[in-house]
Amino acid sequence: MLLEQSSVESWYMKYRDDVCKYIYSLVSERSMAEDLMQDTFVKAYLKADTYNGRSSVRTWLYSIAHNATMDLFRKQKSFVEWKDKYIKNHTWFEGLWDIRISENKNGLYGSLNKLESSYKQVILLRKIQGYSIKETGELLNWSETKVKVTLYRALRFLQKQLIEDEYYVELY
Repeated sequence: MLLEQSSVESWYMKYRDDVCKYIYSLVSERSMAEDLMQDTFVKAYLKADTYNGRSSVRTWLYSIAHNATMDLFRKQKSFVEWKDKYIKNHTWFEGLWDIRISENKNGLYGSLNKLESSYKQVILLRKIQGYSIKETGELLNWSETKVKVTLYRALRFLQKQLIEDEYYVELY
């Protein structure tokens, strides 16, 4: 699919904030998220001829953003420190998921931080970002079945963890 420069510019105007928020949810540093967002759109511009239209533009851009972020993590000698920082400083939840909790959100954050990485990713993409099962599978290189099963397990684990942590929760 041949694209013009104006197409990528319009994608930038339309999706830059969403892409930046997604990256920020992974790195928890605003300046780094902004840098990676810029890298994402540079890569999209340079590789626009590879976009085949089988997925939405948004999904394609999120995939580029995800890969750019994972590349950065791999390049970091202190990947474990990055992972720990991500887990400790994760703040993407604020007001984005239809969940009721009897006390304050700090308990929810603590419970979320106990989830393994794949559970966090699938919850982020499906429940926070609103991706379809198919789009989530494309972004994570998973089958649709794996997305469904992992999301089910993640929600059950989160619910059990919230109960253990003495928080009441209803998941919708």
